[in-house]
Amino acid sequence: MTKVIIIEDEELAVSRLKEMLLSISPNIRIIRQLDSIADSIEFLSSSPSYDLIFMDINLADGNSFDIFRHVTITKPIIFTTAYDEYAIEAFKQFAVDYLLKPIKKDLLGLALQKYEKYFRGGVPDYSLLTDNNINEKKWLIKIGQNIRTISYKDVAYYFTTDKITYLVNFEGKKYPVDHTLEYIETNITDKSYFRINRQYIINHKAVGKMQTHTKSRVKINLLPTNEEVITSTERSPLFKKWLVG
Repeated sequence: MTKVIIIEDEELAVSRLKEMLLSISPNIRIIRQLDSIADSIEFLSSSPSYDLIFMDINLADGNSFDIFRHVTITKPIIFTTAYDEYAIEAFKQFAVDYLLKPIKKDLLGLALQKYEKYFRGGVPDYSLLTDNNINEKKWLIKIGQNIRTISYKDVAYYFTTDKITYLVNFEGKKYPVDHTLEYIETNITDKSYFRINRQYIINHKAVGKMQTHTKSRVKINLLPTNEEVITSTERSPLFKKWLVG
């Protein structure tokens, strides 16, 4: 008997997945359906007995990778998502499979065969999916139909405008990032980055010409674009300490 947990916030997707799972294998028992990060953390923290998780990546209250920062998961996972901009090939190293919605029954069957053959009883290292070492990891950037990666350490600065977050690398090229500045600020452990105001997080190496500004603020020309930014009044003292620290 394979005890399965489904983490998915779309009821139709849950119903379809359940129907396909039970038609593929009568030995599957779905023990819990969870539809949010908060509920998933609470349930998985109770150390339930289970064998396999089906996990959607985008949930109503955020990205399901946040679960890994609160709970140590030692069971295999089959990721499901309607989007292809995540690190599919990287996840293949640690997950049973990565299925794009709408999930096809034949691919689901192959994923279950893969689980039975290679992952049953195994302990994948899901810590590598979190941002604990964010400066050593890479952004996955989607540009039209193309996908590329950018190393965190190659980012000169992050900024937000019109509710969209961007990064600018040291070549001066701008790319959209699927995270808020708050998320980036919280998860960057590299002290080379500092949030100078509500709109910008900058790399120490991106600090170019500086001038004094009103209310003890500092005007900075960012490298390599020469864009002018100004530290906030509250952040200015901390910025100056960061510069010399």
